[in-house]
Amino acid sequence: MYQRGDHFWLQWWDPHEKKTLSQRVDGDLIDAIAVARLIEERLNQLRFSGHHPGKYNHAELVQKYSADLERRADAGEIDFRTVQRYRAAMQHYLAFAEQPAVAKAYPQVARVDRDFQLRFAAFLSSRMVLPNGRTNSHPRPMKAQKFVMDVVRGMFAWAADPARGNLLPGAFRNPFVGCFRRTETLAGDPITEPDVTGTMAVELLLACDLFQLGIFAPLLLYGLRPGELGWIFWENVEEGWLKVACNQDLGYATKGRRDKRFPVLACLEGLWRQSNPWGQGLLYRCRGASADKTPTALSGASLGALIDEFNRRCRVSPPSGAAQRRGIRDAVMKNAGQLSYDRIKREFDQLARRLGWPAEATLKDLRHLFATSLENSGTPDFFKRYLLGQAFGKAPIVAYTHVTAAKLREHYQRAVATELAPLVDAVARRADELGTLPKSTS
Repeated sequence: MYQRGDHFWLQWWDPHEKKTLSQRVDGDLIDAIAVARLIEERLNQLRFSGHHPGKYNHAELVQKYSADLERRADAGEIDFRTVQRYRAAMQHYLAFAEQPAVAKAYPQVARVDRDFQLRFAAFLSSRMVLPNGRTNSHPRPMKAQKFVMDVVRGMFAWAADPARGNLLPGAFRNPFVGCFRRTETLAGDPITEPDVTGTMAVELLLACDLFQLGIFAPLLLYGLRPGELGWIFWENVEEGWLKVACNQDLGYATKGRRDKRFPVLACLEGLWRQSNPWGQGLLYRCRGASADKTPTALSGASLGALIDEFNRRCRVSPPSGAAQRRGIRDAVMKNAGQLSYDRIKREFDQLARRLGWPAEATLKDLRHLFATSLENSGTPDFFKRYLLGQAFGKAPIVAYTHVTAAKLREHYQRAVATELAPLVDAVARRADELGTLPKSTS
């Protein structure tokens, strides 16, 4: 400790930082001694002082936080897709911080205060983005402001934590904690028709070719998320049930992170056998693979064979982290002809344009129609949540209530016999027109 003018300087060796650190103390000798004792206590108990001298800018903060997220993904704490979503959110933060006026007022992250938070919130409110990042789309007002604010709040909480980021002084207060944001979304009238009605769905099915029918029939009759189609295998069809399952061996989990099952419909089983003559492997494959135009060594490979190939490639070229492991997995699935969300959406958009549908009718509305059909057929809430792959909740009643297979089949078949009947008939009729099923199939 030494005095310089009207203030004091403290110096110490920090084992965590592996270098000598210093801190200025404005005040008298008693103040300097109090700060020195606090630092000494931290060094004795925690082996680091909690003080970080670095003056980081906003880009460095984002870079270090992203690197920490990657390490957490490699350790299995979070999913790699979470890292990607957080990175996309932090790009909006960088766009704001790089504005000349903001960069001049807040060159370092330690200076961030409530005024910075309010200006950032105003920036997000007027931010225009491209839907799903499509470069050929028209910009629209941003809708995910709350998510971006939550990501930034978490980033600053990480940076201020001495045991994690340790990038900010101990006196720093996170201005994003407890900030209130009023929603501008209006509930409107809930009594509305789905953007894709039952009549429109029948029209869609009757306009499908064989490949499109195989895609949109399960989306309408099972309410599946489009991304789930590419992860269903023939091996998931057993004893009259189609199982939509997580697969830890391939590092895949459904959005709800749990399995679900559906009674097998005869009209769908006929389409499966038409598109997959091997009786194993992926149930839904991309158009080229389904037509055998681009055969590969993994075409028609079983689920076990794909797992073995994935493990073999990981042994040959060990991945350095979650990102590379995901890339190897995706390459294996692509070689097997996996059907991707983008391909499904492209097929839907083509049909919607041909049918003259309004822009409000989207691929997700097929799932809305399925949920509405379950409600209209009187399906109980627990079974409806199960079929849609949604969480049951955390109330004690959830632990006491059991969803049984017999009742699940009963409620689903009631929906098929009533609300979903026109769709089942349309699938069978279109399949018969394409010459894929016997006329008695329904």
